[in-house]
Amino acid sequence: MVASQSHEALGGLRVLVVEDSFLAASALSRMLTNLGCSVVGPAPSVSEAIRLIEQQGCDAAILDINLGKETAEPIADVLESAKRPFFFITGYTSSRFLVERHRNRRRLMKPIAESVLRAVVTEEFAPIEP
Repeated sequence: MVASQSHEALGGLRVLVVEDSFLAASALSRMLTNLGCSVVGPAPSVSEAIRLIEQQGCDAAILDINLGKETAEPIADVLESAKRPFFFITGYTSSRFLVERHRNRRRLMKPIAESVLRAVVTEEFAPIEP
């Protein structure tokens, strides 16, 4: 899929960004906007992410695994229950921060190149109708 086709396929898709680093959240949000997505958040914590899901909703999500003293697993559980697709981003090579049921989810390593994000978001989220 070429860039313009992925932009069309993702246009209007509401993607929740959960990232506790302001710079990483800003970069990720900018890249998603460039892809035609509408960014929900970004949320730096579990409580803020769940509040955004409850109040604004989302079609899909990208979750940083490690959020300071907590992990994104409670958010993953909420998204899974709502049948919303998501994947993880992380600066760690190990999946030890995740419980077994989430270890098979796709994980992207930070920093993420926009071309890689485009390919993964298109593959994971493009079939969704916003």
